[in-house]
Amino acid sequence: MEYLEIAKDLVDRVTRRGVEAETIIIENETTMIRVNGGQVEELSRAGSKGLGVRIIKEGHMGYAYTSDFRAASLEDTWQGALALAKSADADEFRTLPQLEDMGPYEDLQIYDPQFLTFSTDEKLAFILNVERAALEYDPRIVTTSFCTYQDGLSRVYMANSRGFMGYYESTGVAAYLQAVARDEEGQTAGPGLGFSIFYRDLDHQKIGDEAARRALDLLGGKPVETQRTAVIMDPFVAVEFLSFVSEALTAESMQRGRSFLMGKLGQKVASNKVSLLDDGRLTGGFASAPFDGEGVPTSATHLINQGTLKQLLYDTYSAQKDDTKSTGNAHRSSYRDLPSPAPTNFYLQPSSQPLQETITRVEKGLYMTTSMNTGGINPVNGDYSVGASGLWIERGQVVKPVTGVTVAGNMLDMLQNVVAVASDLRFIPIHGSIGAPTIVIEGMTIGGR
Repeated sequence: MEYLEIAKDLVDRVTRRGVEAETIIIENETTMIRVNGGQVEELSRAGSKGLGVRIIKEGHMGYAYTSDFRAASLEDTWQGALALAKSADADEFRTLPQLEDMGPYEDLQIYDPQFLTFSTDEKLAFILNVERAALEYDPRIVTTSFCTYQDGLSRVYMANSRGFMGYYESTGVAAYLQAVARDEEGQTAGPGLGFSIFYRDLDHQKIGDEAARRALDLLGGKPVETQRTAVIMDPFVAVEFLSFVSEALTAESMQRGRSFLMGKLGQKVASNKVSLLDDGRLTGGFASAPFDGEGVPTSATHLINQGTLKQLLYDTYSAQKDDTKSTGNAHRSSYRDLPSPAPTNFYLQPSSQPLQETITRVEKGLYMTTSMNTGGINPVNGDYSVGASGLWIERGQVVKPVTGVTVAGNMLDMLQNVVAVASDLRFIPIHGSIGAPTIVIEGMTIGGR
């Protein structure tokens, strides 16, 4: 808590100059291990800490940061921020957030108290077991790639001249790999992923088995005929799609005219099956925190409710522009960054319909289990075009694997053509903390042979 006192002391010193001030300190510890063929390819442990000072006076803003916590360096940092503020253009919407009641203490379960007790050797043994599980699943699994363990511990300290002081710590662990399957017809790959706030929650067998199974499912796959048909997106695919939808739902994107949902607030933009939420207080969420990147309490925000666009994601600056309140979505990637609006735990609300029932109701279509985006998804105009692999469905049954096709559409049309949502909500933190169940979208274009 010494750092919280440093943050508060710096704010007190700066505000004597008649300005608004905010100090943020972020401390990180990370481990990364990558293995291949039972051997360590890469192992790194790193720690970092830094401090950022934001100064605002009558709409003039300056920001400076440092990783040097000596008194002279801290003095130079806030003096630098003050000098930048004096030379910056005024912006009437630049201000610090009003102090809000944080409410009663709430355990968000974002910190593993045992995190620091696990040794590097234990972590290495874990990721080697992940690879071994995939390779032993079936003789056709011949190798793996990107077999990686990562973890992190983060501590955030913040104070500002509006009276806010806050601190929290969080942890996260994840393991990922691609299993490679091969037979006489060719080669395929499938991902496996596990993540949690708590190290003990990871299951090496489950992660390895998932990668192997997904790779084997695609063996023998070939393109289908070019056509318009239904697409079933499994969570791995759906979270990528939703990550671009989330970009379009920030107030900053709307204000800059860079969203395919421009001008549609209050309108029907999706089918009744679609309800999108962002919840910065989700218990155990990878992006959960008691307050956001500028000290505003996080909250649950209903963005699209049964197809109607109800709300956007705001930080204080974008909220001032629209004469509304921040939704607690100010994000900072590090102490070097100023806050900007971004999603926290963003997800599509699941239904009660089991996955298998969702699939069996599809007359014909592609069950899309893998996508490859090479720049074909654009949240500004809504274009969506990706390479895809998966399983072909007819009369609710899997009939053959499919590879080497493209799937294309427009994101607004896709939201409006969601005809089914399953119950298998899964968060996959590759594109951020995004969650999705399996969804069925009608009328998409499959580009094949």
